[in-house]
This record gives sequence, C-alpha cells and structure tokens, in this order.
Amino acid sequence: MCERRILCSLVCGVIVLLFSVSTPAQTITINNNLLFGNIYPGIPKSVTKYTAGAASEFLVTGTAGNEISIDFTLPTYMNQGGFNMQMIFTENDCSFDTRATPSQSAPEYDNQDPWSTLYGRLGSAGLTIWLGGTIVPKLYQKSGAYSASIVLTVAYTGS
Repeated sequence: MCERRILCSLVCGVIVLLFSVSTPAQTITINNNLLFGNIYPGIPKSVTKYTAGAASEFLVTGTAGNEISIDFTLPTYMNQGGFNMQMIFTENDCSFDTRATPSQSAPEYDNQDPWSTLYGRLGSAGLTIWLGGTIVPKLYQKSGAYSASIVLTVAYTGS
C-alpha cells in the first residue's frame, strides 16, 4: 500500500493598524500558527479553535479597558509552488478571551465569526484570539509543504 502525506501549516501574517499617533500603542504577538500536520489526499482535515498547539493563537496587548476591533483577511487556498489546496473558515471558527488567565477550552467569547468585524475590550493581560479552520485536499493533491497567510488587523475604536 502506498501512503502519500502532505505536510500543511499556515503562516500567520499580522498587520497592526492604529488610527492616529495619539492612540495608545498596542502589539500583536503570534503565539501559534494554524498547523494541520500531515494530510492525506482526498481527506479533509479540521483544526478547531480549541486545539492547543494547532489552532492559531494571537495575543493583543495595549491599554486595558480600551475597545478594539478585530478583522481577519482569510485565505481561501494554501499554496505550494503552483498547486493549491482549498481552505474553509466557518462562522464559528474563532474565539477570544480577555481574562487574566485566558482559557482556550472554555473561552469567554466563543463561536465568533472571523469573516465579520469582532469587538472586544483589552483585559489586564490583553486579549487572546484563537482561530481554527479546515483544509480540503484533492484526491490527487500534490505532496509538499503548503502555506498561506492570515492577516489580522486590530484597531482601537475610541470607545
């Protein structure tokens, strides 16, 4: 029996957008990339937002109590050379937590839609965001290391 595995990971890119110079500073730290591991042709694979070490994890820090908007630009495909693999992000693939000790398995704000603008207030330890997703390899998917970028834009709302 011949076994073909495809190694997949998702490289998370980050863009921080501030409205003005007088806005307090904020930072985004990527604690974990979205990692799918070994994939088999024709078999979709999901990583939930609850999967520690595999789900994307971002930490947003700044002035506690300030409201921020959170926007994702999500890829629809992972790429390797000239080959693509479909990606799917659903309306409940995101969660976030503003508590001092955030819980990935029981987040404060669960089942958030990464396709919509999200709003939250920075807690004393910031705001932690988790993102899961699904990849759908073709039956004859070319093997290799596939990647894509997630762009996260965070801005103070002034509220």
